[in-house]
Amino acid sequence: MTESIALLGYGRFGRALSGLLLEAGVPHRVHDPRQPEVPPELRVGSLAEAVSGASLVVLAMPVGAMRAVLQELRPHLKPSQTVLDVGSVKVKPVQVLASVLGRDIPWAGTHPLFGPASLARGDRPRRTVVCPNELHPDAVRRARALFERLGCEVTEMTPDEHDTLMARTHVLTFFLAHGLMRADAGKGLPFAPPSFLPIARLVEYASQEVPHLLGVVQSENPYGRDARVGLMDALTRLHLELEATKASDSLAASEALPTPQGLPEIRERIDAVDRELVELLERRARLVQEAARVKAENGLPFPDLAREESLLKLRRQWASEQKVDADAVEDVFRAVLRFSRRTSRD
Repeated sequence: MTESIALLGYGRFGRALSGLLLEAGVPHRVHDPRQPEVPPELRVGSLAEAVSGASLVVLAMPVGAMRAVLQELRPHLKPSQTVLDVGSVKVKPVQVLASVLGRDIPWAGTHPLFGPASLARGDRPRRTVVCPNELHPDAVRRARALFERLGCEVTEMTPDEHDTLMARTHVLTFFLAHGLMRADAGKGLPFAPPSFLPIARLVEYASQEVPHLLGVVQSENPYGRDARVGLMDALTRLHLELEATKASDSLAASEALPTPQGLPEIRERIDAVDRELVELLERRARLVQEAARVKAENGLPFPDLAREESLLKLRRQWASEQKVDADAVEDVFRAVLRFSRRTSRD
């Protein structure tokens, strides 16, 4: 079956996707009132006109705009149509699709892992992630067929698996790239050794590819903050290890300092408390697994971002009541949430 596409959005990615559709001979219409450069032969003036008769509706827009557009679009959609998003994060868009379209209108979350720059370079393989959807398996099949027709290798991943992977790749790449650019890495140098070439590519990436995506992949990915904190912790540990090595090299070898009286007993008590913490983490992980099972049986999102933010706010309140650093307690519970997500996938 030849699909007809309603492409909603003609930003950088929307233009790139339209070009691929034209190359593949896939008929499509474009609606984006903010982009006057939409070719006249593709442009339609309203959402209703765009989706009328379209078999696939592609949301090529910022994640933050999706809910409002879907709510406006909903009265014009039919069960015979399929809605796809193409966001670079997946947990939040899939939650929005599920809450607005639910069981009535087929939908699928996708992430094409290419953009204008990679298309211009001819990078291969061209990959796309499609999220499984027990409510609408045929929508997943149609999404896969579309991107395979556009020359993509398609991989199926859950939204949670996708965003976890992107936090360890996209998020850290963009974070490093902008950090290096702000640190003026390589700026004004007469030359650089070959070992600097990967850094130079990251700096170039920050100036060309990243600006329009930086905010999305950092703020919308539920695992983005954890990835950045983990990287900063690793760099800090590395820095301290190098400083310690430098300090030890400057000192003559000497016997270890004597252990103060009473310190071994305090350490034993700390170890006992830590063991209790590990046992509590195991109990919490089992409860999270049970919650994840119940949510899956009832078609509810996991993780629940609103619930997590409410949880963190309450833990900060508890910390303030106990006169404990609320920022530090939040960091601890973000790590606990990360631990719980990992165990829920086991």
